[in-house]
Amino acid sequence: MNKIIALLLGILFFCHCDAQFYVEPIVGYQQDLNKGSRLRQINSAINVSWKLGRSFELILQGQRSWPIAYRYSDAAFTTNPTLPVSVDAIKIISPSALSLLVGQRLKLAGRASNNSLFFTCYLGVSNQQIKVDYSYDKNNYTILNPDKTVKETGFYASGGIEYMRHYKTGRILTQLLVGGFVHEDINYPNSFKFLVPFSFNVGYSVPISKNKHDKK
Repeated sequence: MNKIIALLLGILFFCHCDAQFYVEPIVGYQQDLNKGSRLRQINSAINVSWKLGRSFELILQGQRSWPIAYRYSDAAFTTNPTLPVSVDAIKIISPSALSLLVGQRLKLAGRASNNSLFFTCYLGVSNQQIKVDYSYDKNNYTILNPDKTVKETGFYASGGIEYMRHYKTGRILTQLLVGGFVHEDINYPNSFKFLVPFSFNVGYSVPISKNKHDKK
């Protein structure tokens, strides 16, 4: 995995170090699309975008998804005859991720205006964790078949539509993306799966250098 990351970085630097490029801080919100899931995350990212022509950009992205903890009701049981057979338990699920991705922007519309529409996609390596905590009387009760924390590293892909508004000092961008963790199913009967996030992101694209490609 480390060799793949080093190769991607080397290719980007060797081929595109003289191109017009931008630095792009991005924040957003994402919702899991898995059936019945209510898991959500706050998304943050830093892009470095190389503008290779009027209609194409190459992107290197460092991305972090921050957990929004979700609480479920569960039940815990005991065989102690002096206590109630079952009590309420609270299950807290917190999904997070850290990713390094390579992407591209392909302009679909807006060559001659200050408004542009792109198809944007990413592919790279992601470390994903779904943390599970329980709150109940653990000294006297137990949960049958509890969910467990899972953590995996693998490939991640996403894609969608991106709108940009061009200004003299930079570009404002908004994204609608759908992604997925390219990995086998969790090897345990948890009540959840790895997230399939639908994300809405906003960001600002700051130009760092200018050359012949720095045109709408």
